[in-house]
Amino acid sequence: MRILLVQPDTPAGVGFRTVALPEPLHLEMVAATVPDHDVRILDMRIDDNLDAALQDFGPEMVAVTALTPEVYAARNVLQRVKSFSCEIFTVVGGHHATLIPEDFLVPQVDAVAVGEAEVMFRELARAAADRRGLRGVPNILWRDRDGTFVRNALSDSRVDVSELALPRRDLTESYRNEYFFLFDKPDTSVATSRGCPFRCNFCSVHKFYRGAISQMNPRRVLSEILTVSSNHITLVDDNFLMNHKRENAIADLVKSEGIRRKFSMECRTDSIVRHPELVEKWVKVGLYAVLLGLEGGNDRILMNVNKSNSVETNDRAIEILQNLGVIIWGAFIVDPDWTQNDFKQLREYVNRRKITHTQFTVLTPLPGTQLYRDRRNELLTDDYSCFDTLHAVLPTRLPREEFYRNFAELYRQRDIGPYYDLVQAGKMTIEDCRQGKAMLDTMADWEQYIQRDPILGAHNHHRSDPLLSVSAP
Repeated sequence: MRILLVQPDTPAGVGFRTVALPEPLHLEMVAATVPDHDVRILDMRIDDNLDAALQDFGPEMVAVTALTPEVYAARNVLQRVKSFSCEIFTVVGGHHATLIPEDFLVPQVDAVAVGEAEVMFRELARAAADRRGLRGVPNILWRDRDGTFVRNALSDSRVDVSELALPRRDLTESYRNEYFFLFDKPDTSVATSRGCPFRCNFCSVHKFYRGAISQMNPRRVLSEILTVSSNHITLVDDNFLMNHKRENAIADLVKSEGIRRKFSMECRTDSIVRHPELVEKWVKVGLYAVLLGLEGGNDRILMNVNKSNSVETNDRAIEILQNLGVIIWGAFIVDPDWTQNDFKQLREYVNRRKITHTQFTVLTPLPGTQLYRDRRNELLTDDYSCFDTLHAVLPTRLPREEFYRNFAELYRQRDIGPYYDLVQAGKMTIEDCRQGKAMLDTMADWEQYIQRDPILGAHNHHRSDPLLSVSAP
């Protein structure tokens, strides 16, 4: 069967596309589950010609994925698919579909896939190809002949990521040069684990994986790294340094194989503080940048998001990384309830710690999170395009324009000293600095945040869509 997997485009306007465009690794992994079928991937962030893909490939199944801000784009893709041919079997899956499948119980969807693709996608594809019933396929909601959606049972099976087939990166090879992370282009994403033991209230990772954690063994990680052609690899685990024995073994294998790549990773600061020698070992095999979820400059902020960490630990990790010459991409959360003084304190913290690469997001109750369950009644809108973590969907203490002025100003870097030090150390080039300034200038334009604001935006974002008025998990 011919299967087209689609990564929808992201909403127009301000967004993190200026600083990173990762490959659709989730779709490459879905493709790996159906080796007996003819599969293609369309990344509409780069190539938006869906009609041409439908015409040229003639798919019998189209499956689309979606994060929360991409819900409308995903539904639109499948509407266009059904308009092209009502005979095409349509599927939607991914993070949002798993957490709130009810948002996709619409006429253009034949089945909603819930959870990890490895649990159900091969069986779903086989059932669709054989034109047999879907009642035996686990982890799906599907439309029967009467147009009523039927919810099948959830499987109790767990995915062992060490047994996964290699992602089908050949299906995105034509897009490879467009994928990047900060200044590294092309970039390849590698996921070596799934799940997280922590319970930050703004995150739904533990909910998606139903509390399960699975880590690839070192040999399986090495086998995937050996297939990567790009010079830069981003390890996209939520906390790569979660198991220091495993990560020690991986670093040893990378060294013994003579692999020379630039690595970046995401990890918690407490993991770094517990094992600074592990970070040093990774620096020796190519680690040059780390994304840290610092969240805030004081313990009150960390406590409010249930981070289970402290600013003291953050500061120690920052010092360790900076002493090793590792670039820090510090991620911070801005609470809509902030005052002018809160913004001032965060700016001072970033400058004091000399964090050159920053990501500021607005505290957002994303569906599936504890924060959503706690504060859903306070939401100003149910328009998912506003849930991009760059717009305040909760009331702000400051006047909204003033809030966005302060938020945007966080991205404006005036001290070039730390950048000069990175250039002197060979960690960045002058061209990198120019690109970085352009990225920051884009994010520092406060007026562009107004367009999709639920109150100030040009369009009415507070809409009553019955498809969204459902009980969220």
